[in-house]
Amino acid sequence: MPLTDHDIELLAALGRYYVLTREQLQRLCFPDHAGGRTTRKRLSKLQQAGCIQKHRIPVAFPGTATAAPVYYATKQGAEYLASWYDDESLRAINTRQPRGDRLNHWIAVNETRIVIEQAVARQSDVTLDRWINEWETVDKDAAVGNRFTLHPQLSAEPPLSCSPDAAFLLSLRGHRKVYYLERDLGTSSPKQIAARKTKGYAALADTQGHRNHFPETTMDAFGVLFITTTRYRAEEAAKQIARKQRPDLWLFLDEHEVTAESFLHGAITWNHKLERGPLVKLPAGAPQTAVAARATADTT
Repeated sequence: MPLTDHDIELLAALGRYYVLTREQLQRLCFPDHAGGRTTRKRLSKLQQAGCIQKHRIPVAFPGTATAAPVYYATKQGAEYLASWYDDESLRAINTRQPRGDRLNHWIAVNETRIVIEQAVARQSDVTLDRWINEWETVDKDAAVGNRFTLHPQLSAEPPLSCSPDAAFLLSLRGHRKVYYLERDLGTSSPKQIAARKTKGYAALADTQGHRNHFPETTMDAFGVLFITTTRYRAEEAAKQIARKQRPDLWLFLDEHEVTAESFLHGAITWNHKLERGPLVKLPAGAPQTAVAARATADTT
Protein backbone atom coordinates (compact mmCIF):
# COMPACT_ATOMS: atom_id res chain seq x y z
CA MET A 1 0.00 0.00 0.00
CA PRO A 2 1.62 3.31 -1.08
CA LEU A 3 2.23 6.01 1.52
CA THR A 4 0.22 9.22 1.38
CA ASP A 5 1.10 12.82 2.21
CA HIS A 6 -0.39 12.35 5.69
CA ASP A 7 1.68 9.21 6.27
CA ILE A 8 4.83 11.08 5.24
CA GLU A 9 3.93 13.92 7.60
CA LEU A 10 4.12 11.49 10.52
CA LEU A 11 7.35 9.96 9.25
CA ALA A 12 8.91 13.41 8.76
CA ALA A 13 8.00 14.38 12.34
CA LEU A 14 9.86 11.33 13.62
CA GLY A 15 12.78 12.29 11.41
CA ARG A 16 12.89 15.70 13.10
CA TYR A 17 12.24 14.70 16.71
CA TYR A 18 13.70 11.14 16.79
CA VAL A 19 11.21 9.64 19.30
CA LEU A 20 7.58 10.61 19.89
CA THR A 21 4.41 9.17 21.37
CA ARG A 22 1.22 8.83 19.33
CA GLU A 23 -0.30 11.74 21.27
CA GLN A 24 2.66 13.99 20.48
CA LEU A 25 2.60 12.98 16.81
CA GLN A 26 -1.10 13.71 16.60
CA ARG A 27 -0.66 17.12 18.23
CA LEU A 28 2.10 17.98 15.77
CA CYS A 29 0.58 16.60 12.58
CA PHE A 30 -3.19 16.41 13.07
CA PRO A 31 -4.13 18.80 15.88
CA ASP A 32 -7.76 19.00 14.69
CA HIS A 33 -8.37 15.27 15.13
CA ALA A 34 -10.55 14.63 18.17
CA GLY A 35 -9.54 10.98 18.61
CA GLY A 36 -6.41 8.96 17.98
CA ARG A 37 -7.83 6.21 15.78
CA THR A 38 -6.72 7.66 12.44
CA THR A 39 -3.23 8.43 13.70
CA ARG A 40 -2.87 4.91 15.10
CA LYS A 41 -3.92 3.44 11.74
CA ARG A 42 -1.34 5.52 9.89
CA LEU A 43 1.37 4.58 12.37
CA SER A 44 0.48 0.91 11.95
CA LYS A 45 0.70 1.35 8.18
CA LEU A 46 4.14 2.97 8.45
CA GLN A 47 5.28 0.16 10.73
CA GLN A 48 4.08 -2.50 8.30
CA ALA A 49 5.95 -0.69 5.53
CA GLY A 50 9.16 -0.92 7.59
CA CYS A 51 9.51 2.86 7.86
CA ILE A 52 9.07 3.14 11.63
CA GLN A 53 9.38 0.99 14.72
CA LYS A 54 7.41 0.93 17.95
CA HIS A 55 9.66 0.51 20.98
CA ARG A 56 8.86 -2.54 23.06
CA ILE A 57 8.94 -0.45 26.28
CA PRO A 58 6.11 2.09 26.67
CA VAL A 59 6.65 5.44 28.36
CA ALA A 60 4.89 5.94 31.70
CA PHE A 61 3.85 9.55 32.20
CA PRO A 62 4.52 11.14 35.62
CA GLY A 63 1.45 11.49 37.81
CA THR A 64 -0.68 9.09 35.78
CA ALA A 65 -1.34 5.36 35.68
CA THR A 66 -1.09 5.20 31.89
CA ALA A 67 1.79 4.41 29.56
CA ALA A 68 2.15 4.96 25.83
CA PRO A 69 4.27 3.40 23.09
CA VAL A 70 7.11 5.37 21.55
CA TYR A 71 7.84 5.42 17.82
CA TYR A 72 11.04 6.11 15.90
CA ALA A 73 12.09 6.04 12.23
CA THR A 74 14.10 3.20 10.66
CA LYS A 75 16.85 3.31 8.04
CA GLN A 76 14.21 2.34 5.49
CA GLY A 77 12.12 5.26 6.68
CA ALA A 78 15.08 7.60 6.27
CA GLU A 79 15.58 6.32 2.72
CA TYR A 80 11.89 6.88 1.99
CA LEU A 81 12.07 10.46 3.30
CA ALA A 82 15.21 11.21 1.28
CA SER A 83 13.52 9.92 -1.86
CA TRP A 84 10.19 11.64 -1.18
CA TYR A 85 11.76 15.06 -0.56
CA ASP A 86 14.73 14.54 -2.91
CA ASP A 87 17.04 15.45 -0.03
CA GLU A 88 20.08 13.24 0.57
CA SER A 89 20.70 14.76 4.00
CA LEU A 90 17.59 12.98 5.29
CA ARG A 91 19.44 9.68 5.05
CA ALA A 92 21.47 10.87 8.04
CA ILE A 93 18.57 11.27 10.49
CA ASN A 94 18.91 9.36 13.74
CA THR A 95 17.43 5.88 13.32
CA ARG A 96 19.25 4.04 16.11
CA GLN A 97 17.02 2.08 18.47
CA PRO A 98 16.52 4.30 21.53
CA ARG A 99 17.66 2.98 24.89
CA GLY A 100 14.75 1.90 27.04
CA ASP A 101 16.08 3.64 30.13
CA ARG A 102 16.22 6.96 28.24
CA LEU A 103 12.76 6.98 26.69
CA ASN A 104 11.13 9.13 29.37
CA HIS A 105 14.00 11.59 29.10
CA TRP A 106 13.79 11.94 25.32
CA ILE A 107 10.03 12.33 25.41
CA ALA A 108 10.42 15.08 28.02
CA VAL A 109 13.06 16.82 25.87
CA ASN A 110 10.73 16.72 22.87
CA GLU A 111 7.82 18.01 24.92
CA THR A 112 10.02 20.96 25.89
CA ARG A 113 10.95 21.45 22.24
CA ILE A 114 7.29 21.53 21.23
CA VAL A 115 6.60 24.24 23.82
CA ILE A 116 9.59 26.29 22.63
CA GLU A 117 8.44 26.03 19.01
CA GLN A 118 4.93 27.11 20.04
CA ALA A 119 6.38 30.08 21.95
CA VAL A 120 8.34 31.21 18.91
CA ALA A 121 5.31 30.78 16.65
CA ARG A 122 3.28 33.17 18.85
CA GLN A 123 5.38 36.19 17.85
CA SER A 124 7.48 37.43 14.95
CA ASP A 125 10.64 39.00 16.38
CA VAL A 126 12.46 35.93 17.67
CA THR A 127 13.00 32.97 15.35
CA LEU A 128 14.13 29.42 16.04
CA ASP A 129 16.66 28.89 13.28
CA ARG A 130 17.79 25.36 14.05
CA TRP A 131 17.44 22.55 16.58
CA ILE A 132 19.88 19.67 17.10
CA ASN A 133 18.80 16.56 19.00
CA GLU A 134 21.02 14.47 21.23
CA TRP A 135 23.02 12.02 19.03
CA GLU A 136 21.73 13.68 15.87
CA THR A 137 24.26 14.11 13.06
CA VAL A 138 25.11 17.82 13.02
CA ASP A 139 26.63 18.04 9.52
CA LYS A 140 24.36 15.76 7.49
CA ASP A 141 25.86 16.85 4.17
CA ALA A 142 29.40 15.82 5.11
CA ALA A 143 30.98 12.54 4.03
CA VAL A 144 30.04 9.69 6.36
CA GLY A 145 33.48 9.45 7.96
CA ASN A 146 33.55 13.18 8.75
CA ARG A 147 30.15 13.50 10.41
CA PHE A 148 29.87 14.36 14.09
CA THR A 149 27.14 14.70 16.72
CA LEU A 150 26.25 17.15 19.46
CA HIS A 151 28.56 15.47 22.03
CA PRO A 152 32.12 16.82 21.66
CA GLN A 153 35.09 15.06 23.22
CA LEU A 154 37.01 18.02 24.63
CA SER A 155 39.99 16.22 26.10
CA ALA A 156 41.34 12.68 25.93
CA GLU A 157 43.66 12.93 28.93
CA PRO A 158 42.13 13.62 31.34
CA PRO A 159 38.88 12.57 29.64
CA LEU A 160 36.45 15.46 29.32
CA SER A 161 33.33 15.74 27.20
CA CYS A 162 30.17 17.80 27.04
CA SER A 163 26.84 16.01 26.67
CA PRO A 164 23.87 18.34 26.09
CA ASP A 165 20.36 16.93 25.75
CA ALA A 166 19.73 19.20 22.75
CA ALA A 167 20.80 22.54 21.31
CA PHE A 168 19.07 25.29 19.39
CA LEU A 169 19.73 28.68 17.82
CA LEU A 170 17.55 31.72 18.52
CA SER A 171 17.74 34.79 16.30
CA LEU A 172 16.69 38.35 17.03
CA ARG A 173 17.30 41.19 14.59
CA GLY A 174 20.61 39.89 13.29
CA HIS A 175 21.83 38.44 16.59
CA ARG A 176 21.98 34.62 16.70
CA LYS A 177 22.63 32.91 20.02
CA VAL A 178 23.18 29.22 20.82
CA TYR A 179 21.40 27.56 23.74
CA TYR A 180 22.15 24.10 25.08
CA LEU A 181 19.35 22.27 26.85
CA GLU A 182 19.65 20.22 30.03
CA ARG A 183 16.29 18.57 30.73
CA ASP A 184 16.39 17.29 34.30
CA LEU A 185 13.90 14.67 35.56
CA GLY A 186 15.09 14.70 39.15
CA THR A 187 17.13 11.49 39.06
CA SER A 188 20.39 13.04 40.35
CA SER A 189 21.03 15.58 43.09
CA PRO A 190 21.81 19.20 42.11
CA LYS A 191 25.25 18.75 43.67
CA GLN A 192 25.96 15.73 41.44
CA ILE A 193 24.71 17.58 38.37
CA ALA A 194 26.94 20.58 39.09
CA ALA A 195 29.98 18.33 39.53
CA ARG A 196 29.26 16.33 36.38
CA LYS A 197 28.11 18.98 33.91
CA THR A 198 29.88 22.28 34.52
CA LYS A 199 33.45 21.38 33.50
CA GLY A 200 32.39 20.29 30.04
CA TYR A 201 30.39 23.43 29.34
CA ALA A 202 33.18 25.64 30.72
CA ALA A 203 35.70 23.98 28.40
CA LEU A 204 33.28 24.25 25.47
CA ALA A 205 32.94 27.98 26.19
CA ASP A 206 36.71 28.46 26.46
CA THR A 207 37.22 26.98 22.99
CA GLN A 208 34.02 28.49 21.54
CA GLY A 209 33.08 24.96 20.54
CA HIS A 210 29.47 25.99 20.05
CA ARG A 211 30.57 27.43 16.70
CA ASN A 212 31.19 23.88 15.46
CA HIS A 213 27.53 23.08 16.06
CA PHE A 214 26.19 26.44 14.83
CA PRO A 215 28.73 28.25 12.62
CA GLU A 216 26.11 30.90 11.90
CA THR A 217 26.03 32.19 15.49
CA THR A 218 27.01 35.81 16.00
CA MET A 219 27.75 35.42 19.71
CA ASP A 220 31.01 34.43 21.41
CA ALA A 221 29.06 33.04 24.37
CA PHE A 222 26.23 30.53 24.59
CA GLY A 223 23.59 29.77 27.21
CA VAL A 224 22.68 26.57 29.06
CA LEU A 225 18.99 26.19 29.92
CA PHE A 226 18.51 23.84 32.86
CA ILE A 227 14.82 22.88 33.02
CA THR A 228 13.90 20.78 36.03
CA THR A 229 10.91 19.36 37.88
CA THR A 230 10.36 21.90 40.67
CA ARG A 231 11.20 25.44 41.73
CA TYR A 232 13.20 24.01 44.64
CA ARG A 233 15.45 21.94 42.34
CA ALA A 234 15.95 24.94 40.04
CA GLU A 235 17.09 27.10 42.94
CA GLU A 236 19.29 24.37 44.43
CA ALA A 237 20.93 23.71 41.07
CA ALA A 238 21.61 27.45 40.72
CA LYS A 239 23.27 27.51 44.16
CA GLN A 240 25.45 24.50 43.38
CA ILE A 241 26.49 25.65 39.91
CA ALA A 242 27.28 29.14 41.27
CA ARG A 243 30.30 27.51 42.98
CA LYS A 244 31.62 25.97 39.76
CA GLN A 245 33.31 27.17 36.57
CA ARG A 246 31.42 29.57 34.30
CA PRO A 247 28.13 29.77 36.20
CA ASP A 248 27.30 32.79 34.04
CA LEU A 249 26.44 30.41 31.19
CA TRP A 250 23.51 28.87 33.05
CA LEU A 251 19.82 29.73 33.42
CA PHE A 252 17.44 27.66 35.54
CA LEU A 253 13.72 27.01 35.01
CA ASP A 254 10.92 25.12 36.72
CA GLU A 255 9.11 23.00 34.10
CA HIS A 256 5.72 24.06 35.48
CA GLU A 257 6.43 27.65 34.42
CA VAL A 258 7.65 26.78 30.93
CA THR A 259 4.69 27.39 28.62
CA ALA A 260 4.20 28.74 25.12
CA GLU A 261 3.01 32.00 26.69
CA SER A 262 5.86 32.41 29.19
CA PHE A 263 8.97 30.87 27.63
CA LEU A 264 10.32 33.89 25.77
CA HIS A 265 9.05 36.89 27.75
CA GLY A 266 7.95 35.59 31.15
CA ALA A 267 10.19 36.30 34.16
CA ILE A 268 10.68 32.57 34.73
CA THR A 269 14.47 32.10 34.58
CA TRP A 270 16.89 32.21 37.51
CA ASN A 271 20.55 32.96 36.95
CA HIS A 272 23.29 31.64 39.26
CA LYS A 273 22.72 34.63 41.56
CA LEU A 274 19.05 33.64 41.93
CA GLU A 275 17.95 36.75 40.05
CA ARG A 276 14.75 36.30 38.07
CA GLY A 277 14.12 37.54 34.57
CA PRO A 278 12.88 36.62 31.08
CA LEU A 279 14.93 34.84 28.45
CA VAL A 280 13.95 37.56 25.97
CA LYS A 281 13.31 40.93 27.56
CA LEU A 282 11.03 43.74 26.41
CA PRO A 283 12.64 47.22 26.56
CA ALA A 284 10.91 49.65 28.93
CA GLY A 285 7.93 51.26 27.23
CA ALA A 286 8.23 49.14 24.10
CA PRO A 287 5.23 47.42 22.50
CA GLN A 288 4.91 43.66 22.86
CA THR A 289 6.33 43.04 19.38
CA ALA A 290 9.56 44.93 20.09
CA VAL A 291 11.94 42.72 22.05
CA ALA A 292 15.58 42.63 23.05
CA ALA A 293 17.37 39.45 24.01
CA ARG A 294 18.52 39.39 27.60
CA ALA A 295 21.60 37.33 26.78
CA THR A 296 22.38 39.46 23.72
CA ALA A 297 22.27 42.66 25.77
CA ASP A 298 24.63 41.13 28.31
CA THR A 299 27.28 40.23 25.75
CA THR A 300 27.27 43.11 23.28
